[in-house]
Amino acid sequence: MTAPATKAAAPGRAAPWPLTHHAGRLVPGDQAVLPVASIALRYGVSVFEGIRGYLHADGAVRPWLLGPHLDRLRSSCRIMDLDPACADMVPAVIGDLLAANAVAEDCYLRVAVSAGNAGGIDEAAQSILTVSVTRAGRRRWLAADQGMRIAVSSWQRPGPAVFPSAAKNVSAYAGPRLALAQARRGGHDTCVLLTADGMVSEAPTATVWLVEDGRMVTPRLRDAVLPGVTRAWVMAAARQLGIDAVAEAVTPQRLKAADEVFLCGTGIEFGPVREVDGQAPAGWPAWPAGRRLVEAYFAQARGELPVPPVRWHPAGEAETAGATRT
Repeated sequence: MTAPATKAAAPGRAAPWPLTHHAGRLVPGDQAVLPVASIALRYGVSVFEGIRGYLHADGAVRPWLLGPHLDRLRSSCRIMDLDPACADMVPAVIGDLLAANAVAEDCYLRVAVSAGNAGGIDEAAQSILTVSVTRAGRRRWLAADQGMRIAVSSWQRPGPAVFPSAAKNVSAYAGPRLALAQARRGGHDTCVLLTADGMVSEAPTATVWLVEDGRMVTPRLRDAVLPGVTRAWVMAAARQLGIDAVAEAVTPQRLKAADEVFLCGTGIEFGPVREVDGQAPAGWPAWPAGRRLVEAYFAQARGELPVPPVRWHPAGEAETAGATRT
């Protein structure tokens, strides 16, 4: 299955629309800047959400899963001592931004709340809301049905005593960025990071899923996993499709032995995996359970099918207890 066609730009570096909402105004994108002495730049205090906008049959572009994204934005703001009330402005801002840029195709909205004031590490933050929009089509692994080659990285995800995994803060991506660069140098498309005790955590910008005997499994949130909005949708949609979907401890050996492996997230949408450390999942290239999810995803995102209730919470869903499978 190839992903549904779209008017969006071809895969590659995303092209921005000219206007960005920044600090209460619509301005050209190159004017949406923060001072070099801001707490955001000095100490990495800036939380964000990536939100997909999908073109519907009536010609409107609508943000996908906006409610859960705003729930997570508020949670991230609270964790990082930023103003969660900024999230209340986002629906209206998105509407204004899409209209001002005359957006009529699939897009990616980046919503950020940043500590924009100058100050030391102990200074109280003054929050600035920034919302930008770029063109966004399917990534090549889904668009061309290629599949991803992924590696198990030597880099680790920090535990909750080092940095709160539930906060989608820019500084949390510094380590995964290095892991991704290492994976690319090794000829892989991306990687998965492990926890300090060797459990699979997540990819640099996506959630990891595996399929075993028709059952979908993702690492537990306690394994330094960001509570993903697309992850929450998969939990709800899989059960709607009659597929058991659970969170459990996942070892690298279990990942490599799976029938199917795929990544999901707002930016990647879905990334089917063709190799884990050079080993192909048994179900590749068919990945039937993943394909069913992809079909449901685009039908729901474009308003062609009803969306199941997607409830995002920083503590996540009830996770399966019991011994780790290898």
